[in-house]
Amino acid sequence: MMMGSESRLEHQTFKIKQLVEDYRSGRIVIPEFQREYVWAKSRAPQLIDSLYRGFPISSFLLWQSDEETRARRREPRPTRAAMMNWLIDGQQRIITLSRTMNGDEGIDVVFHPDQEEFRLENAATRMDNNWVRVCELWDDERYRHLRRELDGSSNADRREAQFEKVRKILSYEIPIVRMVNHSFDAAVKAFKRINTLGVRLKQEDIESAQVAARHSGFVADRVTPFLSKLRQHGFTRLNVMHLFRACAFVAHPDGRNRTPLHELERREVLSAWKETERATDQAIGLIRSELGLVNMDILWSGSLLVPIIALCATLSPRKLDSKELVAWLALAALCHRYRASVETVLDQDLRACRAGDPVGTLLANLRNARSLTAKAKDFSGAIMDRSGLLALYIACMNRGILDFYTGGKVLLQDNVDRHHILPRAQFSENERRRADNIANMAFITGSINKSLSYIGPEVYIAKIKPRILKSQCIPTDRSLWRVEKADSFWRRRRELLAESFNEYVRAALPHRHL
Repeated sequence: MMMGSESRLEHQTFKIKQLVEDYRSGRIVIPEFQREYVWAKSRAPQLIDSLYRGFPISSFLLWQSDEETRARRREPRPTRAAMMNWLIDGQQRIITLSRTMNGDEGIDVVFHPDQEEFRLENAATRMDNNWVRVCELWDDERYRHLRRELDGSSNADRREAQFEKVRKILSYEIPIVRMVNHSFDAAVKAFKRINTLGVRLKQEDIESAQVAARHSGFVADRVTPFLSKLRQHGFTRLNVMHLFRACAFVAHPDGRNRTPLHELERREVLSAWKETERATDQAIGLIRSELGLVNMDILWSGSLLVPIIALCATLSPRKLDSKELVAWLALAALCHRYRASVETVLDQDLRACRAGDPVGTLLANLRNARSLTAKAKDFSGAIMDRSGLLALYIACMNRGILDFYTGGKVLLQDNVDRHHILPRAQFSENERRRADNIANMAFITGSINKSLSYIGPEVYIAKIKPRILKSQCIPTDRSLWRVEKADSFWRRRRELLAESFNEYVRAALPHRHL
């Protein structure tokens, strides 16, 4: 910040085309303390439609500064200038507009001139020539070619008028508020207080901003690449907050109170983060090994991994019992641990990680909430209940889960489907939702799943070997393999699932009080 200069706000307007060009050229830069791009792709057509209809959208906030600050994204590369324009509010919109202009990264918006409707491109729009890509309308050369293809009819004239209206979006003027001569801390505070088009900042966004503000370069150079690596390998449940909680524990494993990373010295944070990365990889490895999980999206919350990461970081390999840790995770998921009051519950469990017998203390925390023995009712939830799905998988895994027709071992990965044992299509339309429950789910390959949808269960189940049915905790009583016996079938399967789940836990925790 220029010394002796009074801080002020400047107001002006930028055309969308200029804003996007400035972002792409690096004249407008996203600071490190900003959140990642979080908008759902489906919001892009909504934004373009609002601009097309001339609806007002909120202003962009820029922070003009000569302070040394790291960019959140490596591309586009920031320009070298005495005064930089850092984007405090408007990131989601400017990235959406930039990607729409290119038609890339999964945001390819198309326009129907007769219906005046915007959508994301899909197989249906690609088959219909009436849908035109917005990126082609916004590109001068491609638009000239498109105009030459219009046949000159009255319908063509009307279409051209609609196309021109889409092109005018690039001239839409957005109000800009520029913070001039404000401090870095003021910019971070402004970011924390702003909502972008109704998307309220999450605690992880605020924590990330505070850490980036205190430790420049740490989030961009260390945290973001590691999170990207995890997501590429299918670990989408872990977010910044989970890793920061584990890292804070690693930095002060003996401390009674949690100290946020932005209150620690840089050397402490860097040292703890290095160990957190190693421990995270180790925790994921042992969970994969014990449960045979290839895709870990079935873990409904990354919070379940935080205590395991903390223990992998602070205990010697000799003291780590992977079977006990994964059994605790299975029970924590069954008990819906971290469903509410996440910070308070995590504090309790991280304190348990400091105890002389951490696993025993973690189990005691669970036992204070409920019995650690699975009941049949624990498998009565809907298929969206990820805690129930994990318990279902563990119960079947304990029986050596096998594929219906190949007889091969099932690993939970992208090509494995959750199959309705009593096919949904066999129920009357009013009853089909009842079929969407945990006790009606089995794990099979996707190609087989589709082929079974319209075959009666009494027909296809009879062709499956009994040992395979038992491997998925499916009742072998033939009288239950009928849609009209659904309630009895599900009741019996819940009993079998609870029995197998409890066997797994008892085998993994033979000397523990459950």
